[in-house]
Amino acid sequence: MTDAQYLAGAAAAHARAAGRLIASEPDHVKAVHHARRHIKRARSLLRALKPLAAEAVTRENALLRAFAHALAPLRDAHALDEAAQAVGATGPVVTQAGTLDLAALGQALQRQAKVIARLPLQASPRQFLAKAMRRAYGRARRAFHTYEAAPQPEPLHEARKRIKDCLHLVEALDDVRPKGASPKPGKLDQLGELMGSIRDLDLLAQRLRREAAPGHKLARIAARHIRLERAVTRAGAKAFAVTPGAVRRAWAGV
Repeated sequence: MTDAQYLAGAAAAHARAAGRLIASEPDHVKAVHHARRHIKRARSLLRALKPLAAEAVTRENALLRAFAHALAPLRDAHALDEAAQAVGATGPVVTQAGTLDLAALGQALQRQAKVIARLPLQASPRQFLAKAMRRAYGRARRAFHTYEAAPQPEPLHEARKRIKDCLHLVEALDDVRPKGASPKPGKLDQLGELMGSIRDLDLLAQRLRREAAPGHKLARIAARHIRLERAVTRAGAKAFAVTPGAVRRAWAGV
């Protein structure tokens, strides 16, 4: 099995796991949360394979994105509740909105997993994994620096996506990752979680403003936002301390 085939198999396994979860897990909050994580991992691995099967990867990635978007309202409702509790709320701020045929969605995902496993991949070039890791890390690093220069919702969203792409690729290649090589999955994961907390706070603040909530609630959110921004700066400096070229050399063994 080639490196590229291994990645395709890993992407298919994540799509299959997502499908099984949402088709059979009775706890819908848990099912959606973990299924979306599997879908994100599958999409990250597919992006690494794009140079070897651009048309097929683009098609399958679009389908996975559609599945993730269908699940997003359920995820966002839960995230808003968590963000509210983090700033002192004692009860839910939203109710679970909308209904989905999760069983049908899960079955469709499992069928797609079979297609992903059989992607028509070209022969992978020399040092394919090292180059794929350099690309993923470089994109994440640039997106993070863009966000740091303009900490707004859209750069935040883009940086989180690129960081997750890089994290998921590193995690999938854990068995072959050179000892001590960057990027470090723990640092990427910490950074992504901190940025996710900022996103959830922003969503909560938007909702409270629409509802003309008392000023002290928004003040508490603003104070937590500042603390999270400082933590993100520190975590980002650690996660992206080396250059993309250094990452490629480490993974290539040179």
